[in-house]
Amino acid sequence: MDLNKISLVAQTISFAFEDFFFDEQKKNKFVELFKKYLSLVDPEGSLEPYDAIIKLGRKNPSEFDQMVREMQEAALIK
Repeated sequence: MDLNKISLVAQTISFAFEDFFFDEQKKNKFVELFKKYLSLVDPEGSLEPYDAIIKLGRKNPSEFDQMVREMQEAALIK
């Protein structure tokens, strides 16, 4: 997957996370998925989600795709 597509998806996820920040159920689902997938590339949690999502897409494309699918299934992103 090219960096432009990864960046667009990361931006979509970041905006959705901000949009749903005050929806506890959706926010908790984001946090759950971030812990599950972003910890693969940022175990100490020092990166911003956007940066960690890009890193995941570049280093672990199959895990990136799975995270996106799970977010779509949970209606967090389209």
